Amino acid sequence: MANRGNILLGGIFLAIGLILLKVAYEPHEMLFADPNALHIMTYPKILIYIWIIGSVFYAFGKKDCSTWDDFKKSKFQLLKVLLCIAFYAITFEYLGLFISTLLFLLVFFWVMNYRNRLTVPVALLCASITWISFEKLLGIPMPRPFFLDLF
Repeated sequence: MANRGNILLGGIFLAIGLILLKVAYEPHEMLFADPNALHIMTYPKILIYIWIIGSVFYAFGKKDCSTWDDFKKSKFQLLKVLLCIAFYAITFEYLGLFISTLLFLLVFFWVMNYRNRLTVPVALLCASITWISFEKLLGIPMPRPFFLDLF
């Protein structure tokens, strides 16, 4: 039998998945007229369906290793992670892909107490790989830092 913590957390993930699915099915200017055609939102839709199915399994599956007390203890950690993600989403448009990803990783590592001499190089490497993947390999234009437009 599923416990309250699993149902609550699974319900939160299910709600997030349904919101993302609604956004994925909204019409986009770049997409083809046929909503069932294979286009840019097909892969995200598949991932969102997997997310939703996983949320239902998590909410109602048997979990012997966690209890409601474990969820209560981890609420603060969950809140810190969600605030880091919100910070990333807000700064993305203003600071661009590379800088916002780098800041997100550095803040996330700091908040999660991952502090050693490899933190900054790993964050730089991950931000660089992300930027190269989107800008150069995929050719997807990403937001630029606002201060580059001042000059």
